[in-house]
Amino acid sequence: MKKDDGWRVPDELWRRIAPLLPARPEHPLGCHNPRVPDRQALDGILLVLRTGMQWGALKATGLCHPSSAYRRFREWFTAGVF
Repeated sequence: MKKDDGWRVPDELWRRIAPLLPARPEHPLGCHNPRVPDRQALDGILLVLRTGMQWGALKATGLCHPSSAYRRFREWFTAGVF
């Protein structure tokens, strides 16, 4: 993170959170699509949770695409991260 805008996870906190996140699940067909970095997804998820904004409004922030953030939230929720 180069600039702290107050909405992103600080480096120190990220170093503590990153090991707690589960690995990417294998795709049943074995294909591999580019994935939004976990840190970007977490920034978007936390922004939605802190502000109460709609998932779709994430698109205007440039942090992460709404569907990527919501998908990762569901994935991590199921894994017990949240």
